[in-house]
Amino acid sequence: MSTKSRGFTLIELLVVIAIIAVLIALLLPAVQQAREAARRSQCKNNLKQIGLAQHNYHDTFKMFTPSTVNPGSNLSSSFVPAGRIRNHTGYLYMLPHMDGVPLFKKIDFNLATGKADWLAVGGGGDQVVLQNTRLAAFVCPTESGYDSPHTYATQNMYTITRGQRVSYGFVHETTEYDGNAGRIWTANRNANRSVFGINASAGTAHIKDGTSSTFMMIETPFEKQNVAYGPFLAAYTHTHFIIPTTYGINKPWTPPNPRPYAWGAGSQHTGGCHAVMADGAVRFINQTLHPTVVAALVSISQNDRVGEF
Repeated sequence: MSTKSRGFTLIELLVVIAIIAVLIALLLPAVQQAREAARRSQCKNNLKQIGLAQHNYHDTFKMFTPSTVNPGSNLSSSFVPAGRIRNHTGYLYMLPHMDGVPLFKKIDFNLATGKADWLAVGGGGDQVVLQNTRLAAFVCPTESGYDSPHTYATQNMYTITRGQRVSYGFVHETTEYDGNAGRIWTANRNANRSVFGINASAGTAHIKDGTSSTFMMIETPFEKQNVAYGPFLAAYTHTHFIIPTTYGINKPWTPPNPRPYAWGAGSQHTGGCHAVMADGAVRFINQTLHPTVVAALVSISQNDRVGEF
């Protein structure tokens, strides 16, 4: 006697599919949160490595790396001799302390690493070895990779060829239009100076309000109000500085457009961004932190100590 095998009815299949869909809907946010937690952890680790590299550099030179050397900025003719534009970035000086010795040895620091030259001082140029060079340690894994590498062919302060963007910017107190920030860094020019400057930077001896209460570097998103805005790994361009005091953290410059302005700090993480302090510790900085506190964290002055934040 033969028996008929019984299959699933259409209703039963639909019920199973519905159950699976509900389970996926419940699990997907948890999976996404776990992935973002891993990315945030990696981002934090990147900044820890950057902080360590800065302190290793400091051990040798008694100051942190300059933010940039002989940039083609709007004040360049006041401190750069004719033909000496170089556009080097502090990222390049960190390479020997971040497993980047092979690349570092290929760079000729007697020559420029970028063409930006706002005032036609001269001396700018590219080095092919640095074009389209991406280093994972300088990129937050949550970033989308927006327009990287980037080329800006017009000759001015934004000129760059196949430059890779970076997620971590050198904190400055004001834009390069201000003579205090736009010329060579000196310890005594401005009591409210940030750690980083042009052609020189602070050492720990200059930081009067405590290294644990002073920003060194901070996250900055790739995508901003204009595609030309950096910063970039290999070369200075006009928006190389990051200025959280004025331009905020994850602050939309022209709401409802969510993108920040050129010098803004921020990240793809919810609620704020990471920063490495001058003592090498990494903190997550809430985007609602009061501007007065942010300004105090930027400054190396002894008159602006901040408590827990």
